[in-house]
Amino acid sequence: MDLLVDADILACQYAYVYEASRGWDAGDDFDMDDAGWAISGFDSAVVRMMNETGTENAILCFTGRDNFRYSILPTYKSNRRGKPRPVLLDVLIEHAWDIWNCKSVDCLEADDVMGIMATRWPGRYVVASTDKDLKQIPGLHYNWKKERVAEVDQRRADYWFYFQVLTGDSTDGYAGCPGIGECRARRVLEDAAPDMWARVVAAFESRGLTEEDALIQARVARILRAEDYDFEESQPILWSPA
Repeated sequence: MDLLVDADILACQYAYVYEASRGWDAGDDFDMDDAGWAISGFDSAVVRMMNETGTENAILCFTGRDNFRYSILPTYKSNRRGKPRPVLLDVLIEHAWDIWNCKSVDCLEADDVMGIMATRWPGRYVVASTDKDLKQIPGLHYNWKKERVAEVDQRRADYWFYFQVLTGDSTDGYAGCPGIGECRARRVLEDAAPDMWARVVAAFESRGLTEEDALIQARVARILRAEDYDFEESQPILWSPA
């Protein structure tokens, strides 16, 4: 088995940690030799993940240019725009592409690349990330903060997708269903299979919204699986309820 690494998060993590330890601020100059600190930590983290998961190779996944979700919800991740990037982030990304086997696809986020690969070839990969969104993807998962491998089955992956549609994600800038927090989302979805979408739509309608409003949130929340991607046209297939 091979390891799919959420390299967006890993690179940001090491850029922030090492800059904070050195007291760097956005716009500050720094000694490139000092970047070895972050690079060494980044590389060691990948090797450690491979050892802890028993995987043979690592594929580092990055977000590509543009993002198909912007055309669905223009405010998607708008809360991040204008914020300064960590000084070392570009250094780490360039290093990763020079040293490791890396993959990105235009219009897709790293999560999507991982989700598509993991579901196109089930049992071939372990998905490594600390991002809860990836629990929408069935298969083996490794959380490097918790340092453990866990399996997400198909039913649990589907449940988490609908849960995200209801609760939204303030980090990613989509609201979900107004007034629905984690506890209420669990109650809405309790014993709902196979009618979870009907429950989601009913929750939106109880807030004066429509199924179309729910569908917009679902298409933004959805981490792509192989079934959600047109390989011939190299473009996402927007999610629709069965």
